[in-house]
Amino acid sequence: MPGSRRDKTRQKLIRAAFDVVAKKGFDGASVDAIANRAGYSIGALYSNFGGKDELLFAVFDEHVSWFEEQLEAASGADDRVRAFSDWMDQAARQPEQFLVFVEFWAYAVRKPKTRRQLAERLEQMRARVTEVLGDERQALLALATVRGLAIEKLADPAAVPDEVIAELAGAALNAGRPRQRE
Repeated sequence: MPGSRRDKTRQKLIRAAFDVVAKKGFDGASVDAIANRAGYSIGALYSNFGGKDELLFAVFDEHVSWFEEQLEAASGADDRVRAFSDWMDQAARQPEQFLVFVEFWAYAVRKPKTRRQLAERLEQMRARVTEVLGDERQALLALATVRGLAIEKLADPAAVPDEVIAELAGAALNAGRPRQRE
């Protein structure tokens, strides 16, 4: 039943885990800290999730949902280049989203079973970007470039000027379109 007490508890635990992982990293995010942040006992955490890995996947799925919402909004805008630039700017103002992505990635690539699950979610993200850009290679290049720029911007916000982000958005959105002759 949507909006049930259990659903609300799960959402509070996921939100708390998101915040704790963004601040302390996955290894630094203890189940105690997550349960305390959510205002629940560790028992409540384990009655909703099979363990820390399952909770982390739920957190990453929240990130994927955020990503898809942002992508949908940007792709439907009249000025898509401006919308994608704004999206990148917003992501820079909300570094928690990217920090959760990086934490999950770093954790998952070291564990074969978890790595496969990560690969499935990354494929889902690439597929959504491919739908918008119309080309699988361009989607891969755009995501890789954006993630690289996000790493640079997190370390030194001045290292990635806004015009670089706008240039990237324009290039990604215009890739594959026939060039107009002058």
